[in-house]
Amino acid sequence: MEQVSREYELLYIISASFTDDEMAAIEGRVKAMLEKYGATVNTTTRLGKFRLAYPIKNVRHGHYIMARFLADTQAMAKIDENLRITTDVLRHLIVRADEVGSEKFDLVQFTEISSDARLEARDERQRRTRDSQSDDKTKADIKSGVAALEGEKAAEPAVKEMSAEELEKKIDTALEDNA
Repeated sequence: MEQVSREYELLYIISASFTDDEMAAIEGRVKAMLEKYGATVNTTTRLGKFRLAYPIKNVRHGHYIMARFLADTQAMAKIDENLRITTDVLRHLIVRADEVGSEKFDLVQFTEISSDARLEARDERQRRTRDSQSDDKTKADIKSGVAALEGEKAAEPAVKEMSAEELEKKIDTALEDNA
């Protein structure tokens, strides 16, 4: 039976905690593993450091690396198995190059945020939270009586000056009504 060689594309992710030298060593090991199973690596491209959609082995950022290679279809199962058990590779995906197409795609590069900017943003969020809480407290102080029970905002009562005599009359009327 004749073996058919096809072009494949391998995208794999390694932890962002590796240095450039360690990344080069991992790339070399992956390339050696591919060649061990009869693949011919055409290109290897570092796509960059990106934030993962979810943590993998407590890792939140990873370096994405793409390799294009020629290999026999029978060797693909062994290549896939070896990539799966390699501890340096967090995730990988192998697809036939003719399925990928030639469309260009843009990836959004991960940018590190300085800790000072992060602290300033946190302080700003806390200040806004305090301000909104104090606004809520002020609104709660305005509500009173039935309006507070019904959840409506009560109108502020108008302050009216009263003489001592008018005050005594109102008190006497209120006491008579209760009696």
